[in-house]
Amino acid sequence: MIRAVVAALATGTVAGASGSARADVGVRLGPCSGVELHDDPDPFVGADLRLLFPLSPLVINPTFAYFFDEKTTAYQVSFNALYNLPLPTRRFDPYIGVGVNVTVFSFKENTPGVDNEGKRLGMNLIAGACFDLPLVSPFAQVTKGIGEFDLLSIGGGVAVALGGDGEWTGCGRRAR
Repeated sequence: MIRAVVAALATGTVAGASGSARADVGVRLGPCSGVELHDDPDPFVGADLRLLFPLSPLVINPTFAYFFDEKTTAYQVSFNALYNLPLPTRRFDPYIGVGVNVTVFSFKENTPGVDNEGKRLGMNLIAGACFDLPLVSPFAQVTKGIGEFDLLSIGGGVAVALGGDGEWTGCGRRAR
């Protein structure tokens, strides 16, 4: 049974009563940037990946962000689940999300008795909106981190569809 499920996921097919149907996964990828507002505002740049699955209302959203800070070298890898709110709007898709992150940091100056480098696990709370335009889908969002690094960031980016999937909008909602 487990082998059949793994094989179905790997090949992208789902067996049904009338045979098998192709389960197309939507892929959106693009750059993102913004500013982190905790203490001193620090800009960041990164990458945003959005994976869309036919049998799930959630968008899986791995991200990477590198923060420009005078005192610290820091980057963050996040794994989020986004949910497009069911609002009857055209070309505008608000969403909310939750996820986990790992922040890796290293202070540029060593301070005795202080943890000068390491990794910290945290949680993300996300609210944002995506604009479904013909070639690209710009998005803007606010992300609140919960944990030892309680970062608050405002950012945005551009998602580009990889492949010619017509089942999804540029923002990751099922095509209407």
